[in-house]
Amino acid sequence: MIKPAAKPDWFITDQETIRPIAEAPGIEYNPKIGFLIHRSHLPLINSDEAWRYLGSAPGPRDEWDKRDEKTAPLGFTLKRTQHQAVDYIRARRGTLLGDEPRVGKTLAAAFSHEPDLGRLVVVAPLMVREVWLSWLRRVFPGEDIGIMTGRKFDPVEADKPIVFGHYDILYGWQSGESIGTLVFDEAHLLSNHRARRTMAATLLASRAQRVIAATGSPVWNMPTGLWSVLGLVAPGAIGDYHTFCRRYGAPEPTAYGNVYTGISNGDELSARLTELMISRRWVDVQADLPPITRNVVVVDINDRQRRKLDVEAASLQQSAKTNTAASLARYRDALSMVKLPATVAEAERCMQLGEPVVIWTWHRDLADSIVERLVQDGFDAMAMTGDTPHKHRERVLDHWRKLPNAALVVTISVAQVGIDLSHSHRPIFAEIDYLPLMIAQAEMRTFAPTRAMNVTYVLADHYVDRKIARALTGKLEASTPLDLGAGEGAISAIDQAFREPVDEADMQRFMDDLLAG
Repeated sequence: MIKPAAKPDWFITDQETIRPIAEAPGIEYNPKIGFLIHRSHLPLINSDEAWRYLGSAPGPRDEWDKRDEKTAPLGFTLKRTQHQAVDYIRARRGTLLGDEPRVGKTLAAAFSHEPDLGRLVVVAPLMVREVWLSWLRRVFPGEDIGIMTGRKFDPVEADKPIVFGHYDILYGWQSGESIGTLVFDEAHLLSNHRARRTMAATLLASRAQRVIAATGSPVWNMPTGLWSVLGLVAPGAIGDYHTFCRRYGAPEPTAYGNVYTGISNGDELSARLTELMISRRWVDVQADLPPITRNVVVVDINDRQRRKLDVEAASLQQSAKTNTAASLARYRDALSMVKLPATVAEAERCMQLGEPVVIWTWHRDLADSIVERLVQDGFDAMAMTGDTPHKHRERVLDHWRKLPNAALVVTISVAQVGIDLSHSHRPIFAEIDYLPLMIAQAEMRTFAPTRAMNVTYVLADHYVDRKIARALTGKLEASTPLDLGAGEGAISAIDQAFREPVDEADMQRFMDDLLAG
């Protein structure tokens, strides 16, 4: 027996029905009405009665047509993936919107709001404020939008029908006003369940009719980080922290208690997530989007440069025994300078054609060197690195966007998440990261759904870049049991450039020692 309960997304059932899933966390017992289960448990029951209540099928196509008729005068229409997301979100009290970057999360989340529910509140990092405000003004033209600034809660701004606030204001957002739709963008920032920010977000979510947690970063790779985010969208459905993690976090007992090491009962967790999370990878939706062309520039290294790098390697071997990460970073820094002329040449070729470019680096000093070289050659160029104060970053972006063919040089750690760089469709990677996800997210900062994009990777014909390329390929192949790989196209292009291995025995031993440390 399964029938809807008074609480949204919860159902009443009997002991016999829940017997096969009795160990799954989140089942409640009420002596007056029987057992209460959340809709995320229904796929585990696997009965016709359970599937009848899931309601995960897309809405009727005529509903999509009505939406497009409504939005066409506003200058946009929803893509197929965004229609699907809106259908999914509106059928639930809470949703984890886990699409990869640039699939269209922002518009899908904004359009899912139904004004009859109450006010729309968006909480996001300050860096993405302008992106959100741009879409909110397009989706809800003429509506008064409250904008939280600074770190102090402003009750006047919070009383408007649409409100944007950044995460630093959460601590003071303790008013009791109800919320219709609450969106947490970059929700992986709430993965630490002990953080004050997360506890404040949980309190705010308790007053919302609908909660959307959006993130392109796979916090679900480790259930320990997933618990608090799921608690925002489906409170009570996943049990308490330790119950959830003992079931899904691959616990290993120690003298100090359990240590959660990965994923256990992965199939069960995946089934439950189908009713809490909608997640589309880039490869799943690319047929709906304009193409991305990737090319790789391989820089030859002459004998003089190679000898200089070998001297650097020898000097680092001793320090590598105590500080592996720093030694590898210093060596990559030295190698990056070999690629500087080729990177600058690629950027200048684009700018001479009247196109703005984004140049990605891993090291700050390489970013500064690229800007210096471009300016010396008479081009407009500016950098945004970890040394750029947060309050100045928006100014840098605004200045770059106003120029028709300038170069913006950014470090991957600073700008690969939650920032719109679509002023350019010509990103150039002077360096690559160790993680496929970081590369994929950086690529998508310059993507726009209205035109194609051309990506250039500048790699050195050297063992270090080859080693990183092979490591990227291995990490991509070893994607999690939840099948959430990222960056397939980018890694494939890099891998093709280095298809044939080169034997550099001494360097291989040095790098293997570093990476093994």
